[in-house]
Amino acid sequence: MSLVLAMTGALALLLLFEGATGRVALASGRLKASLERLVQESGMTPVSAERLVAISGAAGAGAFVVAAGVTSTLIVAAFLAAAAAWSPFSIARSRRKKRRRRFREAWPDALATLVAGVRSGVSLPESCAALAVRGPADLQPGWGAFAATYRATGSFRAGLERLAAELADPIADRVVAALALAHEVGGTDLVRVLRTLGDFVREDLKVRKEIEARWSWTVTAARVAAAAPWIVLVLMSTQPETAAAYNSPGGATVVIGGAFATAAGYGLMLRVARLPEDRRLIQ
Repeated sequence: MSLVLAMTGALALLLLFEGATGRVALASGRLKASLERLVQESGMTPVSAERLVAISGAAGAGAFVVAAGVTSTLIVAAFLAAAAAWSPFSIARSRRKKRRRRFREAWPDALATLVAGVRSGVSLPESCAALAVRGPADLQPGWGAFAATYRATGSFRAGLERLAAELADPIADRVVAALALAHEVGGTDLVRVLRTLGDFVREDLKVRKEIEARWSWTVTAARVAAAAPWIVLVLMSTQPETAAAYNSPGGATVVIGGAFATAAGYGLMLRVARLPEDRRLIQ
């Protein structure tokens, strides 16, 4: 009986371990895929997800050493290190946002050029390949990759898949879906669909610029309000008496509370001012 109980307990522990490690592996896999998608969509293709994490760790460690040496306040140094460790991901998100804005501004002209080529009697693949030279500069690398893949394989779908992977842009996914469908089943509505998509992107860009212009001063003021207390705190922590006060339990509690209040307020401001982003059709 004791042997049976021991075997049952061992089996239960094994199943529990397998379930826990499986969930951890699944979460780790999702996190890695999310980071890889962030790197791709921000245009930082030479940087892998692993390298981005390594840069984050190095930035956090370096900031902690410098801040601890300057302020002699470990709690302040820890929060500054956390901010420095988060900065690579914040930069990647900012680059992705700016890249999508440039693409959003370029797509109406690209679609207009594509429509003109199709209406003039040029085949759809050749009209797409011509955008590598005559298209907007920001989109030329993607269309160049399409042209190279199409000429190497002779497959229009393979070229479109390369275009979607190269640009990693929500609007590109919609254009790829429309072009692939038109090429496979034919249809006379391609020109109308592309023209409607171009008009939609142009109107969306106009509305976004108006909203961002109205919110820009609010966002700037919020960033200054969030950063100013921490700049003052760092300057004050260079004094031995202030450093000793913040190294105490009461001082650490004040710093932790201020950090959470700053993060909550800044995050709420970003959420209120954030515009909805298009979701990608092809992941």
